[in-house]
Amino acid sequence: MLGWFHARGPKSRSLDGQGSPGAKSPEEAPRKGRRLVFVAITVVILAIAGIVALVVTSTPPSGTPTTASTYISTGADSIVGAAVQSNPAGFVVQSSKPSGAGSNVQRADWADLSSADGSEANVTVIVYPSVNASMSYYGRLVADVTGLPGYTVVSGDLASFQQYGRCYAYGEDVESFAVINGYCTKGNVFLQVHLDSGIAFSDLEGDLTTLMSALYQAAA
Repeated sequence: MLGWFHARGPKSRSLDGQGSPGAKSPEEAPRKGRRLVFVAITVVILAIAGIVALVVTSTPPSGTPTTASTYISTGADSIVGAAVQSNPAGFVVQSSKPSGAGSNVQRADWADLSSADGSEANVTVIVYPSVNASMSYYGRLVADVTGLPGYTVVSGDLASFQQYGRCYAYGEDVESFAVINGYCTKGNVFLQVHLDSGIAFSDLEGDLTTLMSALYQAAA
C-alpha cells in the first residue's frame, strides 16, 4: 500500500516555453509512469474501502475525539467535479473516473491532476453510508502509516478541516523530490490528496492545504 512513496523520479520546476507543441519532453515518460502509479494506487484504495466497510462496527475507532456530526448526500463525482473546476493551486485535471464501489460504499470518484511547475496530484473521494464507516476506513489507513520511519507528520496543515471529522497528513523530501499524502473525513465522506513534485516541500504543503480545502468545501 505504501509502495507508491518510492515511485519517484527527478523533476524540474522550470519549463521551456519555447518548445514546439509536438516535441516530447525527457520528463514525459516518468510523468506517464507516475500517472499509472496514481491509477493503481486509487484502485487499491477503493478496493480496500469496500472491504473495510464490511467490518465497520457501531462505534468510531478507539481514541477518536468527538466532533460535530454531519451527513452529506452529495455524490463523489459531484464533489470531485466542483473541487477541481476552478483549478485549485494551479492544478488542471488530466483524467478522472467515477467508480461504483458496492453496497457498502455509496459512490467513489478520483481524478489525476497536474500543474505548470511539474507537480502531480491525485484526489480521491469516497462517500460512505454512515459517519462510522468513513471514520473506520480513515482510522485503518492512519494506523497503517503512523510512525513510519523517514516521514514527517504535517497534519497541522489540515487542522482547519476537522470540524466534522479528522485529518492526517505525512510526507518526505528526498533528493529534492517531495511527496505528501493527506486524509480527511467530513461526516460520511472520506477525502484524500496525494502530491508529488520537484518543488520545495513547504510549497507542496501549501498545495495540499489548497486542494484539500477545495474538496472539503465541495463536500456539502
